[in-house]
Amino acid sequence: MGALCYIFILPKTLEDWLLYWLDAYVKPVSKPSGYEHYRDNCVKHIIPAIGEIQLGNLTPRVLQRFFNEQARTGNLRTGGPLSTKSLRNMRAVLDVALKLATAEELMPSNPVPLTAIKSVKSRRVQIMTNDSQRVLETYLFEHFGHKEADILLALYTGMRLGEICALRWKNYQESTGMLSVESTVRRISDIDSSPMASKTQLVFGSVKTTSSERELYMPDVVQQLLKLQRERFAKEFSREACDEDFIVFNRCGRVMDPDNLSHYFSRILRQLHLEHVKFHAMRHTFATRAIENGIDVATVSGLLGHADVTTPRISMCILGMKLCEPLCVALCR
Repeated sequence: MGALCYIFILPKTLEDWLLYWLDAYVKPVSKPSGYEHYRDNCVKHIIPAIGEIQLGNLTPRVLQRFFNEQARTGNLRTGGPLSTKSLRNMRAVLDVALKLATAEELMPSNPVPLTAIKSVKSRRVQIMTNDSQRVLETYLFEHFGHKEADILLALYTGMRLGEICALRWKNYQESTGMLSVESTVRRISDIDSSPMASKTQLVFGSVKTTSSERELYMPDVVQQLLKLQRERFAKEFSREACDEDFIVFNRCGRVMDPDNLSHYFSRILRQLHLEHVKFHAMRHTFATRAIENGIDVATVSGLLGHADVTTPRISMCILGMKLCEPLCVALCR
């Protein structure tokens, strides 16, 4: 039997190379969310603008014009400026891809290091005002259902949306009040799906960084909220929640879709005539209220999973007393 023969057609254009690079080098070693990040940069921004250019014709001048145009009109939703962070991410993607293309002798040199990113004025960090937070809390307490409990958990712990939705009962030690943040879940594009199948899928993975993997002490009122969640599960599904069941669950008892929770949060804000903020703003709001109540910035960073923290238990106790008073009143009715 003859040996197998593989025919490799050398990529000529930037589009050819990027699609090959994504499939051969990025996809096999990346998390699904990481692969989606690389692919979105390539397919949504780079390829439509400069994908047809021959690899040998990619010069610093060509790429600099591309980055300048993206800085001016690269936001696909608004048609306005693309953030400096997004520009840097895009430049990093091109740098990695073209560095490999240079190593494989598909182009004479990598032009990316000779380009510069134009700084774009950062958008204002979204933080809920005290008045808006009180209005939101009042509504959540009066309509205390599946999603309302989830939003309160975000508001009073500062956890990321994906971290909250990925929590299982095995992550919570009721005897100590400690909650382990280890995993995250997000909805990403399923590029391998058949034409009749769903184009997206929920994917679980480890948390964002090593420092994001943390243990948080839940103040008494949040422990009470978790107790109610466990009782709600038992009542609705006629069995006790096991370690693998989700703390935040949908009406079928399965994982709460982060996108659904985010959309529901937006609907509540519109219904209450509050300024629109993203779900992530509750994380910023938690940090702001913590600092306002005397918690130092380094400790707040640790609570959020940005850096190591030395006193999470004491800090969360203080926040529990000062930030969660409305919850305590509501749960004791």
